[in-house]
Amino acid sequence: MRSMKSKGRVAFGVLILAALTLAPLAGCQVTRNGQTLPSPHYLGDDIQYHPSGSEFQYQQEVDYMNKITAERNAAAMNGQY
Repeated sequence: MRSMKSKGRVAFGVLILAALTLAPLAGCQVTRNGQTLPSPHYLGDDIQYHPSGSEFQYQQEVDYMNKITAERNAAAMNGQY
């Protein structure tokens, strides 16, 4: 019975050692001190192109508000408002 326990402990030790050895090779993206670091395989990743757009996120809303204001001003000029 004693040899079964020692074989189990050896197998568990080998399993832990293998897990600790292979963990850095997983290639996971990590966050350290608030900075996201890429995986080790980032050089092989496909490049994604995102066309540049307006830096202002609410441009459509501003355009709509300007359109409504222009319509109201035009209606006021015509005496309809």
